[in-house]
Amino acid sequence: MKYNVSFILFILGIVLVSGQDLDIYKHQKNSNFNLPAIPKDMTYEEFKILSTDLRMQDMMIATILPGHIHFKIGEKKAGYYILGTRSLGYLGLVYLSLTDESLTKIILLDNSGLGQSISTGDLIVTYGSLVLIVGSYLYDWIHGKYRLDDKQNRIRYKYARKKVQLGLNIIKADKYQYPGIGIAYNF
Repeated sequence: MKYNVSFILFILGIVLVSGQDLDIYKHQKNSNFNLPAIPKDMTYEEFKILSTDLRMQDMMIATILPGHIHFKIGEKKAGYYILGTRSLGYLGLVYLSLTDESLTKIILLDNSGLGQSISTGDLIVTYGSLVLIVGSYLYDWIHGKYRLDDKQNRIRYKYARKKVQLGLNIIKADKYQYPGIGIAYNF
């Protein structure tokens, strides 16, 4: 069991330390060289949110650092709630590992190696801790992705409404056409 955990931590360390990022999709642009036209009243925080992408590397970092996704998108309060929830789950597992019973035997419901049967309280603490750990990770990833998309759409909508197009329009009246200047708003 020790060797399995060590191997997993070793592989995870190699993935996180390496300079490459894992993607399951192809990037079509290089955002480091393409300079977008930025509206004059856009703040740096809004620009940063629009430039943020959640990638596979963030998903792996979120397994180790609770609340990573929410901290990255600027929602610190939710990030701290996730950090507290996952820490509570870890504390439950640490508490059980300090007792005489083997944690893996409790998780697998194996009574053969234990002197007595597994208590209901230990089962509740074990599975409750696992639910807190896995649930906080999934909430961090799924809700964080949803909130990032929502923030990006709100910023795009805000600045798309302000976009004004000036141009020369042909105005048709009855049989005659004559040039005119018009202002059009894009929604």
